[in-house]
This record gives sequence, C-alpha cells and structure tokens, in this order.
Amino acid sequence: MHDTRDHILAAACDIYLLEGYRGLSMRKVAKGANLSPTAIYRHFTNKEELHQEVLRSGFRTFDSYLQQSLAGDTPLARLRLAAEQFFQFATEQSKYYEILFLTMDHGVEHQVKGALHDDAFVSQRFMEGRVRECMEDGSLKCDSAEEVAMLLLATCNGFFGLYVSKKRKDSKEELHAKYRRMFARLLAGLQPPAASASHPKTTEDVR
Repeated sequence: MHDTRDHILAAACDIYLLEGYRGLSMRKVAKGANLSPTAIYRHFTNKEELHQEVLRSGFRTFDSYLQQSLAGDTPLARLRLAAEQFFQFATEQSKYYEILFLTMDHGVEHQVKGALHDDAFVSQRFMEGRVRECMEDGSLKCDSAEEVAMLLLATCNGFFGLYVSKKRKDSKEELHAKYRRMFARLLAGLQPPAASASHPKTTEDVR
C-alpha cells in the first residue's frame, strides 16, 4: 500500500516539475505510475489532495533532514549541521527541493498557505531555534533570530538556485566545498569579534 502511494507521489512530482500545477492531472499521474485512473482514486480523492500530499511529503522529508542536525553537541555545531543537512536535502532529494523552493505554482500558493501553513514554516522555525540558541550562548551576535534565520535560508536557497538553473557546472564535490565556504563566511560576519578572530580562515571551517 505504502509502496504504491510512494510510486504515485513520485510520478506526480515528475509531472509537476514538467508542467506545473495546471498540467497535473489524475490521469497523467496514473499513466506515469503505470496504474489505472481508478487505482489512483483509492489513495487520493482528487487532484488537489494529491498536490497537497506532494508538498506535505516534501516538507516532511526536508524536516527529517534538518532534525538530524540536533546531533551536534553545541548550538553552533547544530547550526552548521543544519546547513549541511540543507545541502544533503537539496542534492539527494532534488525533485522535492525544486518543488518546495523553486517551482511552487503561485497561482495556488494561497491554498498551500491555508492547508499546509504549519508544514511550510517548519524549516523557518527550525532555523530560528538554532540561531536563537547560538545568540543565547554568545556564539552569534544578538540580533533578530527570525531575520538572521531568513538570511541564512535565503542565501543557501539562492546558492542552489544558481546550480539548478544551470548557471554553474561544478561537480558535487566542488559545489559542496563552495557551499561550506559560503556558509562559513556568513557565520563569520554574524559572530562576535572574539569568536570570529578564533576562526580567521574560512577554509578551516569546511574541513
């Protein structure tokens, strides 16, 4: 049962990325999943429910990656791990990354904000928590945790956007190294002077 449902979601992701929300249909998804249209309706009532489940599944998957960063033993370690998990999600779950961060159809975005409000803001709240605990222990300068979290997420997302849009052609290893250096530079600017002085070279933070 779960395998069939996952198979349907995978087919829906492919169609959504190619044709957007307007091109998504139960019949196309059934064909992509090699199932009869009737079989799709055993799992999803209509196109809207299927669309929301694609997004909800993406948000849940992203959150499962972020949660792994809680293994860090200090607030700053957890924040750095959160950035690493963003990288892993974007590269290992590229379809979900594109759907959630790059291709969400603005024509139906108001529906998403209503039905999936909590799911959509999980990553923002998670990063706020990591930033806030860094500020509380002095690892980052005191500031607005909400705005700093938005800065970090927006920068990481913009970084991947360049690669997904084919404006960069580095290997995954080169991409990872540049991503780590970028995030290290961001943190250096957000840390108190004493903390920044203890990590003068950004390359030290990526080894």
